[in-house]
This record gives sequence, structure tokens and C-alpha cells, in this order.
Amino acid sequence: MKVLLVKRIVEYIDPMEIELLSALAKREGHETALAILAQDNVEEVIREVRPDVVAFSALTGEHRYYLKAAEAVKRVSSTIPTVIGGPHCTFFPEIIEDPNIDFVGSGECDNAWPALLKALDSGQNPDRIKNIFTKSNWYGQFRLADFNGRRAHFGNRTTALDELPFLDRELVYARTHLATFPMRSFMSSRGCPFECTYCFEPQFNKLSRLCAELKEAKDRYPTQFIKFYDDMFFVKKAPDDWLMEFAEVYPREVGLPFFCLTRCNVLTEEVLRLLLRAGLHSLTMSIETGNDYVRSNIIKRHMTREEIMHAFGLCNKYGVVTFANTILGIPVRSEIMAEHRMSAIDYDIESLDLNIAAGATYSEFGTAYPYPGCELAEYTEKNGWFSREDFDNLHISYGAESPLNCFSPKEKMMQNNLALLGTVCVAFPWLRNITVNYLIKLPLARLYFIPYYLTKGYLNIFKVYPMKFTLSNLARNIFRSIRFEWTKRSPGKTLYKKPSIRNTTTTQMLGGPPKI
Repeated sequence: MKVLLVKRIVEYIDPMEIELLSALAKREGHETALAILAQDNVEEVIREVRPDVVAFSALTGEHRYYLKAAEAVKRVSSTIPTVIGGPHCTFFPEIIEDPNIDFVGSGECDNAWPALLKALDSGQNPDRIKNIFTKSNWYGQFRLADFNGRRAHFGNRTTALDELPFLDRELVYARTHLATFPMRSFMSSRGCPFECTYCFEPQFNKLSRLCAELKEAKDRYPTQFIKFYDDMFFVKKAPDDWLMEFAEVYPREVGLPFFCLTRCNVLTEEVLRLLLRAGLHSLTMSIETGNDYVRSNIIKRHMTREEIMHAFGLCNKYGVVTFANTILGIPVRSEIMAEHRMSAIDYDIESLDLNIAAGATYSEFGTAYPYPGCELAEYTEKNGWFSREDFDNLHISYGAESPLNCFSPKEKMMQNNLALLGTVCVAFPWLRNITVNYLIKLPLARLYFIPYYLTKGYLNIFKVYPMKFTLSNLARNIFRSIRFEWTKRSPGKTLYKKPSIRNTTTTQMLGGPPKI
């Protein structure tokens, strides 16, 4: 069968979900092709490729674009099956009720996806495939069931990560700038053992498979830097066997500087020194909020201010570049705000101040978004600040304006301004007072985008992910990144639309299943 995979946009992180879906399909003998909504006319691609099935993987917010794409598929041919999965569908499987969606993959579908393709290819009934919702089984069994009732249809993950094929990077690299962009993204594990309320996510994997895939990508494509995109690259405060082996094997087999993610209350000096021996250059540790009450009771980060300061202090001591994420616009009930004697924007300024005090190299400030399935969404709904019916109206990026009705238009404007200027203030702390006392109160977000973008670009290229570019390649990436950032920060606005790029199906696959 011919499988067309659809991605909204490709930025600078590998769309690993699409690359895995393609690799799994190709391992079963199917052909795959890629359509990118930011580049292609979907209807033209459908007519050119003539796929037997079209599939999407959706985050909340961008799911709306895929529903429109599914509508376009059905306009070309109502008989082409459409499949949608991803985080949004895991917690909002009601998307199956859309008339243009035929199948929904909910939860992890490493086994379900190949099983569905097999059923479609052979004409078998897919209703009993674990993790797959169909219109038949949805209306007959699951529509009126609560979330736990629907979970009864989910199968446990039976595919060990080592048994998965290498990601099909060629599918994406053949059509995008990632082939020449000198950073590769990998995940060495899945999930996260912590319970932050704004996120929906136990962990482990063998090192041999990881390094084999890293080495192949490095040998095949020009690569200067590795970005490990695991939610948690390590979870123990003391080095375990995996991490100790990684510190020995990775420098020998791969030998490139790398970036990874962890938490402040997990990082220890012993672990940091081991990572440095392996080649660590930069590290993400999210701060999320500067207020102890919000951190402990609303978003449940379960870490103290002292732990945050200690972890960033360790990184500063050893010269490790740090990248911190922070969430603005986390709603606090009015009686708590009165008790704290704080306004909504005071909590956000407190978060900025903690980033500065911690000495973070680079900080990004997003907005609290109530994604389906997350405890934060239940909290906002319970307090009347957001409705479940509004999920379809969420912007694709949490860098946009707050969707919560508990903030006034002026507060939302100040949050947006601080999201842009906060990055600049952390890099140049002397700007803090003028920013919080004056600049965030002015309706100048379009102007503030300029220092935000320049600061972010400098820190990304020269600090967090240091890479060397030719002048022409640098210029192309600057133009591309401006477009990406503008779209994230400006709902409904884009700078330009790229022309269509010819697409063909292929059975060639980068790498292949690891030899077990």
C-alpha cells in the first residue's frame, strides 16, 4: 500500500513521530510519502501520489489543520481512509466523530499502526485492534464510556524500543532543510516519571541501539551537534549503569557535543561531571514558575527554589550552558492572590526574577495552555476559566496569547510582552527594571519581537547549540526561523507560503531494524 504521512510544518527538530510511522510502515513492505502543509497543496499531492491511506499525528492546537487536511483528502476521494493519532487523540479520541476521520490511534501505537495497515490492506475488520478507535467500535462501545472505560481498549506496549526500526529520516530530509542543518534530534527513551499538571506523559532503553542509530545518522548526514529530546535523559540522582556506560561508549562511537533535558531536583554534581565526560555542552532544566505555591500546588513540579538555584549553580560552576523554560499566565484563584497580596502579572514577574537569579543562559517564556487530559485543564474548567468545547480554538503554540478568561485584555498583553522581553532580560539583566515597570505595559509586541528574535537567535547558534554555518546556509536558516517564530507568536499570521515541492513514494529506509 501507499501511505501518505502529513506534517503541518518542519522546523529544526526532527518530526520523529512521522519518521517512526514511516519506518514501521516500510518494515511491513508499504511505500510512504510525505506532505508538508506549509509547503504543499494537499489535494495536488493526493492526486499525484494516489495514496491508499493518509495519516496525521496531532498535537492539540494543530489538530485543526489536520482536520482541514482530512477534509481535502475526502474532496479528492471519499474512499481514501484517513488516520489520526498523537497526543491530542490520546486524550480526545472524540475526534473520531469528525466525518472526515476514519480511524483514531490513541496512546502508543507501535503495534497498532502496522496492524491497522495490515487490516486495511487485507480487507479485515480493524475494530478489535488495540489502541485503534473506529466509527463502529466508538459508537457501539466507547462513546459514552469515561476515559478509564476507553482505556480498556488500550493494549500495553509490547514492542521493546530496541525492536523498533531506525527512524526514517530520509523521508523528511529529502524534502526539507534538515538534511543540511547540522543538528540531529534523538530520543533514547520514552515518557517521564513526574506528574506536572500541564503535561501528559517509565523509562529505559539499551545503549547499543541508540549509539548505532546516532553513528549512522552522523555518517550519512553532516552533523555537528546532537540534541537528545527525551523528557528526562536521566531520572536518578546517582549515576546508574546505563549512564556510566553512556559516558564511556558515546564519546568513542559518536564523539559529538550534545544537549539533553533533566530536572533541577535530579541533577547532582556527580552526574553532571559524568555527563561532561561524555560530551555534554548544554542542558535544559525547566523553572516553570518562581512562586512556591504555584509550583507546588497548581503545576505540581515538586521542587524547591533552593533546588533550582543549586542545580543552575552547578551548571554555572562547570561552564554548562543552561536553557530554562518558564510558564506565564498560570491562573491562581482570587482568594489565594489576595492572601499573597499579588496580582496575576506579579506571579509572572516573580518567575522572570528567578530565571535571572538562577543565572540561566537562555530562557523561554510560554503561556499556560489547558491541554486535554492534563490536570491543569481540569483545574481551569473547574474554576470556569476555560471550557472543554474551546479545545478546538487553541492556537498551535503556547507562545501565543492566553486562552483563559480569568485574565483581562491588559493582563494578556502584558503576558505577551513579558514572554518576548523575558528572554532579553535574562540575557541582559540590567534591562529588568525598565521592562517590568514600563515596557510590558505598552502595546508594542510587534516591536518587541525584534530584540526577542535577535537574542534568541544569538543564544541558540552561539551558546546552546553551537554550530558552524556557511553564510548562505545561515541566511536561509535565519529567514526560515523568523517565519517559524512569527507564526508561533502571532496567531493566524504567516509571512509567506513556500511553493509546492514534488513528492514521490519510496520504500527506501534509512537504517533498518537493529540486529538483535
